[in-house]
Amino acid sequence: MNIKDFTNRKLDNIITKLPTYSSFLIVIITTVFVLLGSIPIVYVFSKIFGVTYTYFLFSISVFLPLILTPVVITIVIRLTKDLKREIDKNTEKDIILFEQARFALMGEMMANISHQWKQPLNTIGLAVVSARAAGLEKETVSRSFDILEDTINYLANTINDFMSFFNQKTYSEVKKLQTIVQEVKSISSVELLSKNIKLNMQIESESDTVELASSISQVLLNFINNAKDSFTKEIENSEIIIKFIPREYFLEISCCDNANGIDPAIIDKIFSPYFTTKVKSQGTGIGLYMSRQIIEKVFNAEINVSSKIGETCFNISIPYSDKCIRRRGSK
Repeated sequence: MNIKDFTNRKLDNIITKLPTYSSFLIVIITTVFVLLGSIPIVYVFSKIFGVTYTYFLFSISVFLPLILTPVVITIVIRLTKDLKREIDKNTEKDIILFEQARFALMGEMMANISHQWKQPLNTIGLAVVSARAAGLEKETVSRSFDILEDTINYLANTINDFMSFFNQKTYSEVKKLQTIVQEVKSISSVELLSKNIKLNMQIESESDTVELASSISQVLLNFINNAKDSFTKEIENSEIIIKFIPREYFLEISCCDNANGIDPAIIDKIFSPYFTTKVKSQGTGIGLYMSRQIIEKVFNAEINVSSKIGETCFNISIPYSDKCIRRRGSK
């Protein structure tokens, strides 16, 4: 940590803790420290500049701190308290927006569950009918039970993936990138398949293992949902490509689609809260806003977007930290 970061952190701690102490106590302590410091400082400067240290200089070094320090410190405390109130308001607003984004995404995921489970449930129904029709024919009944077992395991794994995503306790849990990719695929792949959209997720590293905070899943699913809604029937070979590229000092993530692109007139607004080009019943306008908040506040990273006709790409550079860990040479 460099001196600038250390100083900023200390100032942030002071600003946060200052309003919790008694204003009167802060004024008294500060005034005493300034007073004790001003007397020798004035004396030293008088010697440096060859000025006779008189009773007048002594009086100034005593009375000015006694008069000015309480006024200045009182103003600073009041401004600090106002600043803390604004910070608390913004924090509360972000929490509300975060919950709204989670609930909005939950609605999308419930639709995905419906798509995920229809075919397996049909398979179970057919297996039961087959077993009944077979009567006591052992081989057919055994095969039907194998189908039932495999399908039920699939349903259980699917619901575990959904529960893992919506579990607040595991939201900050660090998982292997491969696990996160598998969960995102499990949640979104069936609906994308029903819309003839190919999801291609690539981890461009054979030897290194990357671990990420699970909150990245919400960002990826927001990207996928936005890309999914941007495709039209006229677009052939619809595809979403997400790449994870471990660089020397950061993990690069890119999410690109071959849809119609973003109108240049609105591209600067897409990360704003409640901004959406969809009708109200289809979009809340907080998904991309919360994605940026997660990227910046959880991962201390940057996100940007580039778009042209036929392609839109979201690019993220996440520095390695306790939220993004690169383990070199492991498998």
